[in-house]
Amino acid sequence: MIKNVFDNHRTNAIVIAILTILFISVIYFPKSIWDYEAELRDESRFRMNTVSLAEKLHYQLVKNYTADTEQLVTVVNNVRDSLLAAENDTGYSFYGHQSIALAGKSVTVNYSDEYRKFYEDEHLKLFKHLEPNHYMDSKSINLLLDTIKTLFDKGNYSGEQTLELDSVALDFFVSDKYDILYQNIKTSMFNALTGSFTKYPEFSNPLVDTVLDSIKANPELIGRTDFSGIYDEPVRIDFIIPFKFAENLEKTKLALKKQFVIDPYDSVTYGDTLYNMALAEFMIQNDTLEFMPELLTLMYTDTSEEVIEIPVEVKVEDMHTALAKRRNILYTMLTGYAEPSEFIANQVINVALDSLNSPNAGIDSIHLDIDVSEAVFNINIHNNIIDYFHTVSLDQAYYKTAVNLSDLDWKQAAVEVVESVATRLKQYSDFHNWQVVKVEADTFYVNIADDFLRRYDDMNLALYEKLTGEFSNVFDFTFKVVNEAEHLASVDTLQWSGAQVIEFEPDTILVDVFPLFLEEYKNTFTISRDTVVQADDSTFMGVYDRYRIGVTQEFSMDSLDFLVAADNSVYRYIFEGADSVRSMNVLEKSDTARVEQVFSGMDTYVMIFSDDSVMENLYRITDEFAAFDSIQVDSLFVVSDEFVVGEQEKDLFMAKDSFGGWLDTLIEKKYVKKQLYTSYQLSPEHTRCPVTGLPFRVTVRYNVHQIIESPIVTPIETRRYLFFTQLDSSHGSIEDGEESWAK
Repeated sequence: MIKNVFDNHRTNAIVIAILTILFISVIYFPKSIWDYEAELRDESRFRMNTVSLAEKLHYQLVKNYTADTEQLVTVVNNVRDSLLAAENDTGYSFYGHQSIALAGKSVTVNYSDEYRKFYEDEHLKLFKHLEPNHYMDSKSINLLLDTIKTLFDKGNYSGEQTLELDSVALDFFVSDKYDILYQNIKTSMFNALTGSFTKYPEFSNPLVDTVLDSIKANPELIGRTDFSGIYDEPVRIDFIIPFKFAENLEKTKLALKKQFVIDPYDSVTYGDTLYNMALAEFMIQNDTLEFMPELLTLMYTDTSEEVIEIPVEVKVEDMHTALAKRRNILYTMLTGYAEPSEFIANQVINVALDSLNSPNAGIDSIHLDIDVSEAVFNINIHNNIIDYFHTVSLDQAYYKTAVNLSDLDWKQAAVEVVESVATRLKQYSDFHNWQVVKVEADTFYVNIADDFLRRYDDMNLALYEKLTGEFSNVFDFTFKVVNEAEHLASVDTLQWSGAQVIEFEPDTILVDVFPLFLEEYKNTFTISRDTVVQADDSTFMGVYDRYRIGVTQEFSMDSLDFLVAADNSVYRYIFEGADSVRSMNVLEKSDTARVEQVFSGMDTYVMIFSDDSVMENLYRITDEFAAFDSIQVDSLFVVSDEFVVGEQEKDLFMAKDSFGGWLDTLIEKKYVKKQLYTSYQLSPEHTRCPVTGLPFRVTVRYNVHQIIESPIVTPIETRRYLFFTQLDSSHGSIEDGEESWAK
């Protein structure tokens, strides 16, 4: 007899207990991991925001941002500490221009053959990303492209090829669709010359060649020029008849009615009927006659069955223009492009009109072979057409062929070009797309993408780590170390390889410390907490005293653009009339008044006004200590935002030297909603990711564009509780103050 283990109640109890523990674990452990991931994410974003706020303080002090978070903490905290020390020493002031000494740095590196190869490989990789092409003049480029086309047409000429041109050996790559690249040049030129488009070389090439040959033969040729008799065979035109072509056809006729002149009496009496008759008559005559009629005669039958003869004058010149515009509109409807010539447009439009009843109208493309031997093309010859042809040749074929010298030293060229582009791009933000870069190795066309500096920074970070064995994402410092290592290694008089130490002398940074920095520091690094409700028997609304300004009321109010006179000698405040305004607080306002600092012309005013914009008082700010015979100088006390305290705190605030005064007192039992804040100090910990311990990556471009990023590039997986995984991915970034997680 087989024993059933589940008959044992003790075994069952153990199994149930184990399953219960597993069940609870499956619920509890993942939740605890997710909560911890969220906690790390929130902490990381809080720290990034702290760095962003600190950068603003650094900019106020130094007038620039910094990518070095170590310098960031040093400068901001050094100024704060010095100001705190000055508060306790009446003989010491730290306002205005001050110097802050930065510590020198010593970096241990290992400059080896392996590192040098890595250095060259990284530059070569970035160099190839620039799509380098050997620089050639336009004549040589066209000769090369034509030569490649000739060889290509003979067959078996694609892939890596070599050719000697004017005693210069060139390497390049011939696409298996090189004929398309070559034809794109002519197609683009056809589009530029006519505003139209065709995919058929038989149409585009003869016209383009004729125009270019004419310009070469006569470099002074300019302006509108007719070209005719350039085609020996018909050319193909593709078009589609739109579904509502007939409807739009009638709409385009409406503009033609404006070119008829009808007697005002007849026009008013018979209205649009005459214009419709005139248009119908004109279209018949214009289609059947070889010239445009200047005068029409309409036979109108009135309600009494009497036939009236009404003359209609045609504005011939204006009608010519209107018809040309209508013809171009219709051709564009059919082909999607402007008309290349009047002759071709009329041919296509006529075929379309004959095909309106086709069941395929608006569905299938129509191919039309047109005899263009009589076509006349009116081309506007600009003095830059040849230059444009050179640009098109570069864009359409030359850049894609990747032409370079056969004996090019790619390693040398890579280092020279990459460093040259980076140096130039750090100075000029518009140095993008195809540019010419001249270095010792050669002169190149290079295609500079928007992310080049980002790739360059990444390269220097990798080089720094390879050189020192340590990670850093302070891109300007890593560049400084890598660049100094290259400089020392290139000096002939030095035996500089292997383990070396690079010393950077201590530097001094200049700051401009403003009087309110301490308050700014405190307000910057503040965490707002949830509001709480407090019960008080009485509450007091007060302000802090900040500083005093000299003011006067000796001026003409009627001359101020931000004031408008109302009834009873009352003025109203129109803030749109000021150059700019800024909110401020003064002690001398009433309980309900608002105050703004108004900038108007060369003067600054203090405006005190009520909620309905009625002016309560107005002062002009002047020098408090100035002596004027006709001006009475007074003073206003500028104070902080209002704060509310209870009975117990009242005496504590009044005892402070900075106390300004009480604005209002409410003695009653009530609840006061109050926002609580907690201040903290900037520390090196705030500059590092809580997951990796690595500094946040700070990128500064042209001292106006700043990005703070999480150093986590790829998700980090950490084993937790044996069976579970904690997954930490990038915590986002802050770009120019905009948080990525707030989008």
